[in-house]
Amino acid sequence: MIKVIFLFLGLIFSAQSFSLTPYKGSYDLYAETVMGNLKVGTAILNLEVNNNQFEFTTDAKTESLWKALYDYSRTEKSIGNEIDGQVINTYFSVIEKIKDEVKKNYEITIETDKNYAVTSNGEEFKIKPGVLVDSLSVYLALSNDMINKPDQLEFTYQIVDESGVKYLIFKVDGDENILINQSEVETMRVICDELKLTLNLSTKDNFQPIRIHKINGKTAFTMTLIEFE
Repeated sequence: MIKVIFLFLGLIFSAQSFSLTPYKGSYDLYAETVMGNLKVGTAILNLEVNNNQFEFTTDAKTESLWKALYDYSRTEKSIGNEIDGQVINTYFSVIEKIKDEVKKNYEITIETDKNYAVTSNGEEFKIKPGVLVDSLSVYLALSNDMINKPDQLEFTYQIVDESGVKYLIFKVDGDENILINQSEVETMRVICDELKLTLNLSTKDNFQPIRIHKINGKTAFTMTLIEFE
């Protein structure tokens, strides 16, 4: 079960939006089980900005209590530029470990102007003209578009990973006030049906994700922001 919990980590992080602002946040991960809603892991994300260039990283791992059952960690890095309000990705990498064994270790170089992306194992994927992002920077693009296109209710992106390029649709589903750290936060709810993913994005903080809810099989998981700077 713990492995399934972390399969979606690469698609649930975001950061403050445009113009890009340096950001660091901590999240707790909960799983709804027969024993109740249990905290099973943590994640830290960090966005560094130099002029219009960004480096966005995540570091997720199981809690020490769970390591005896499943010792898992995953780090990701997304590099690119923000040009005229648009995210332009150039690089993405993933390292995934179970205990000390590396299960995934790949890099993707993105050549948007040449309409292709190539992986570190030599596979090349053709892409169509338009927005191409990776599984981290898609949320930078989403936040940016929701700011600049407040009347639009649906956003579609090309997303590249080691298996290729696919389209994902994110639908704006309305307002929702949620309780975080004993404070009520105004959010906009966004749904991606294909991923069975629901995002609560803060309307006061450039649509930064406050809570993420995802269903994997028969189990529901929730990622909640606990601290940011």
